[in-house]
Amino acid sequence: MKSPDVEALERQVEECTRQLELANLARSHFLAASHELRQPLHALGLFVGQLRGHTHEPEQMRIVDQIDAAVSALNKRFNALLDTSTSNTGSFGPNDAIEISTTPVPTRASLDVARGKLIVVIDDDPLVLEGTCGLLRSWGCSVVSADSGSALASLVDRQRPPDLIISDLHLPQGETGIEAIAAMRKVSGNAIPAFLVSGDTSAEATREACFNGCHLLQKPVDTMALRAILNRMLKKKESTNDRQ
Repeated sequence: MKSPDVEALERQVEECTRQLELANLARSHFLAASHELRQPLHALGLFVGQLRGHTHEPEQMRIVDQIDAAVSALNKRFNALLDTSTSNTGSFGPNDAIEISTTPVPTRASLDVARGKLIVVIDDDPLVLEGTCGLLRSWGCSVVSADSGSALASLVDRQRPPDLIISDLHLPQGETGIEAIAAMRKVSGNAIPAFLVSGDTSAEATREACFNGCHLLQKPVDTMALRAILNRMLKKKESTNDRQ
């Protein structure tokens, strides 16, 4: 026969187990919701970046600046909410993972670095895909886009390998951006510069990207940060070609 102390301890263990299960369930639901919310936020920032390139009147520029500021404030508050909620559930926050990619500091690079370059964009979210491609075209890039790696292979002119690949991490039918990048490199026979953009802020996603040597930016990404990494990778590619 169990003593009252043992029975009390067992009840405490059962309650702790139940609370942990509830916390893990809440964490899973929150992370799933945060990924869904990051997609339109990211797309919104991309469209604001495009709008800035088409706006020249002072009053119009003022309005675009205000929209941009509002989007930036929304992004910061959303990230703060994510940090607080994940820490309350005992999960990894975006600053806890190894070699997590933070937003790079915008650098004053030549505006012509990306002009004329062929950029491949892979994303299964239509708004993000349209926003990214439109922004790249406004910077003078040529763009080939698809919603998956398998759909992309037939679209790229093999006589001209892409200069850079931008891919979402999670693609349809279980495919990853890491696999899509590897497939494109194999088809072209070149070590094409590439980076990932994802709304998945989990430590597992970050570790997977790092393990495969892929730089990972977390959505929503500031357009200046996007341009900074784009220019940096293209400049590095040009420097490598010059040395060969």
